[in-house]
Amino acid sequence: MLARNSDMICNKFINIGVLCRNRASVFVASRSRHYNTEKPKWKRPEKGCIKLNFDGSSKSKKASIGGVYRNHEGVFLLGYSERIEKATSSVAELVAAKRGLELALENGWFNIWIEGDAKFVVDVMGKPAQMRSKEHDKHINDIKMLLSLLNHFDASHIFRRGNKVADKLAKLGYGMKMPKVWDEPPPEIIKFLRDDAKGK
Repeated sequence: MLARNSDMICNKFINIGVLCRNRASVFVASRSRHYNTEKPKWKRPEKGCIKLNFDGSSKSKKASIGGVYRNHEGVFLLGYSERIEKATSSVAELVAAKRGLELALENGWFNIWIEGDAKFVVDVMGKPAQMRSKEHDKHINDIKMLLSLLNHFDASHIFRRGNKVADKLAKLGYGMKMPKVWDEPPPEIIKFLRDDAKGK
């Protein structure tokens, strides 16, 4: 498992190609394209790329996160849900994105498309961010460090309607006593997966 507080040090602006080194390997981080998705439908990634959709949720002094990875055919690869400590919705969104990136590295996925319905999280992946608090600052720095270890990434915003699978997984997190990672989709999201694969 990738340690949440990694001792790897990478300094990089994510829109500039640089070399990033950890203790074992060297990865080339390529130029990222940053854009918004106008239509609220989920779109498949290109062949050779996998797609992460993430979501964070906060209500009644509780918070949870969720996310899903799918390939170019819309096939489910991995999902995650987790209840986290009390957090604002913005912090929950950051944690959801960070956890998704950790799982990508744990699984050896270095070419990914990252998408969520929290525009500010997508924005901080492509440009310097105005920090809202020390907690936001920490999670944003963690996200940028993880991004720097990828070979290539794209980041995009999508409206909630196109993020149904991640939204459902985040809501499932409220009932989790322990973090959950699925290699098979839970029944609660199967309909949404099918609809997305068909472009509905």
